[in-house]
Amino acid sequence: MAADMIPRIRFGKPDIAVMKREGYAAVDMHVHSNHSDAVPSVRKILNYARRRGIGVAITDHNEISGVREINGYRPDALVIPGIELDCAEGPHILLYFYSCNDLADFFNRHIRERRVGARYTKSFLATDEILTLAEGYPCLKVAAHPFGYFFLDRGILKCDERGLLPGIVERLDGIEVICGGMTMRVNRMAIDYANSRHIPVTGGSDAHIQSEVGRVVTGVRAESVGDFLDGIRRCESVVAGSSSGIASRMVTGSVIGYHYLPYSVKVLHSGMGSHAGRIMHSMRRIFRPR
Repeated sequence: MAADMIPRIRFGKPDIAVMKREGYAAVDMHVHSNHSDAVPSVRKILNYARRRGIGVAITDHNEISGVREINGYRPDALVIPGIELDCAEGPHILLYFYSCNDLADFFNRHIRERRVGARYTKSFLATDEILTLAEGYPCLKVAAHPFGYFFLDRGILKCDERGLLPGIVERLDGIEVICGGMTMRVNRMAIDYANSRHIPVTGGSDAHIQSEVGRVVTGVRAESVGDFLDGIRRCESVVAGSSSGIASRMVTGSVIGYHYLPYSVKVLHSGMGSHAGRIMHSMRRIFRPR
């Protein structure tokens, strides 16, 4: 059977041609744009994804203006409306909606006025509250980088291991088993967890720079957003991809740091004096568009 030709989860460069031949639509389900803490514009992401023959989900942190921008481009590949929410306790949740209108309604009613710090830094909504609100909409609730990352509680399964969020895991619709921003060891932990329970799986690059888009893809035999998300929910998805290299992770870390620096400087300014201005000037020179 064709389903046997492609394993459920595979480490390695996604073979988009083979996936298409077997009837799968391939989508990078975790991509950030310059509407939050990343470099590439939505237009560049869409053009790059089109050249690679994949779809994308723009999942900016606590922000949907990038998804709204897509409406003006009429992309010819699958584009899944999404958002990555930073919960008050630390973990990140990816929400994928069946329509832009539902995402916009959810965001305007429950998220827009409940963000703290930088507009994309964090919400002050608890994890259980976010899940409760999302359950009122047709959407897919997925744990981003579930065992991430480093010493921070950015993954729901990591929090669950520490006894911090009892009863939360059971309310999810799936977990991200390969995240390009995580190490292979951490991704294997997520894969082992998903395989031992046969729960729905997704994968995404967590791209903050254009060259990372498509490093990880989720495949479903589907032609529409609705069919794609339904396929994931029915455990029919396949995931292929790899962890970013050290160099890419360093660049990504610099990009993220640059976007958060203005807000950090406000806090540290009294102790840093004029150094803050020099740091900002240097960072702007490094990341000035060429």
